[in-house]
Amino acid sequence: MPEPVTCDLCHRLLPPHACYVVRIDVFADPSMPELCLKDLEEMDFDQTVRQLIEQMKDMSLQELQDQVHRRFEYRLCPICQREYLSNPLGRPRARPASRN
Repeated sequence: MPEPVTCDLCHRLLPPHACYVVRIDVFADPSMPELCLKDLEEMDFDQTVRQLIEQMKDMSLQELQDQVHRRFEYRLCPICQREYLSNPLGRPRARPASRN
């Protein structure tokens, strides 16, 4: 028997197979900066690696992972799914100026 599923927002108990799945991937921008041959010739790769290791030495594994990729997965009921789709970032909505 499958485990009961609850909505991750409103905590309603959901019937089997009656939810929506929201997946959020947060990752570093994969685009590379433009480099020319001169930049590569002048770059000290060993020094660059040493600097990166120095920057990372006091970071936890979680902090290091957060710099690369994190994935979240949530289950939503139909009501919360509609609300989520209308404002996925949860940003405050601008109110139109009243005309009095």
